[in-house]
Amino acid sequence: MGAVPVAIDIAVSQGVAVLGLLERSQVPPVPTFYRLLYDYVADVRSPAGARVAQIVTDGKQVGARLYSEFVAPYENDETLALTVARITARLSALDVLIGERVEASRTHSAQLSGVASTLVATRLDAGLMLDLIGRLELANAQVAKTHEQLRDELETAAIELDKTRSELEMLRTGGRLDPLTGLANRGALDEELARAVEQSRMDGAQLSYSALDIDNFKSLNDNYGHQVGDEILRIAARALLASTRQADLTARIGGDEFAAILPGTDLATARHTAERIRRAIMDSDLRGVLGKGVLGGVTVSIGTATFRPGDTVASLMERADRCLYEAKRQGRNRVICEGEIGALTDA
Repeated sequence: MGAVPVAIDIAVSQGVAVLGLLERSQVPPVPTFYRLLYDYVADVRSPAGARVAQIVTDGKQVGARLYSEFVAPYENDETLALTVARITARLSALDVLIGERVEASRTHSAQLSGVASTLVATRLDAGLMLDLIGRLELANAQVAKTHEQLRDELETAAIELDKTRSELEMLRTGGRLDPLTGLANRGALDEELARAVEQSRMDGAQLSYSALDIDNFKSLNDNYGHQVGDEILRIAARALLASTRQADLTARIGGDEFAAILPGTDLATARHTAERIRRAIMDSDLRGVLGKGVLGGVTVSIGTATFRPGDTVASLMERADRCLYEAKRQGRNRVICEGEIGALTDA
């Protein structure tokens, strides 16, 4: 009777290989690192794959470099997990040292009791005194050693806790960021737009708002995969940042939808900004993402509205969205501002 073939679950074997690689490289087994190294082990071709391979092959500070390039720019809850893990490790070390300190003190007390009993019950001579002194010196040295170690560890822990406090503050701020692109997220956009609208109501300051949508993004995702889609979103985000001022707020509000709050900006200037964004995205070099023969190929439609007396956040966003839909209807890859179509002029 022939041998029964054994089915091999390739995904499981690759998962085991990834865990081994994480351990050998001393990389924390958090989801982001696992995904990166799983793609490396499975030889998945992705925009990040070649760089991950370089880092792993080099073998130097693999975890720190992966974190710096693939986690830090898009920090999220995994950063919090790493921070908590570091605190836990530090507390574990302190726990061990405190235990050693307690044990050394207990041993020292026992030694002192033994010496006291000996002094009372035994006739003293020079040899016995030297032995007792030697035992006390040994016990004192052990106590002093554990005390020194504990003091050093407490000093280090105090420094790390200060650093952790700063990191947690950064995480609090990071909770307002989109982890994929590093732009503001929807919550941050809503908060800032509400503040800007209220300011315009109070002092009449100019304010414009643009809604952006990548054209045919679903087709790009279907044709090239989600990893390429994510890289396209990052490229669009970089173009958006490069085309706006520091005072402007740029956000990814979901999927392939972006937005820009333009304080102190009238509609004509906002239109120039929107055109600059549109051209920057259209001119992006995507050869590294979509292949050597591709230059450009990604476009964006933009709708822009400006604050009117009596506007709410909802009404301002709605007019920009209606302009965006009109830009899509007219063929995409264009900017439409309120007032450029009759239906919006009378809204």
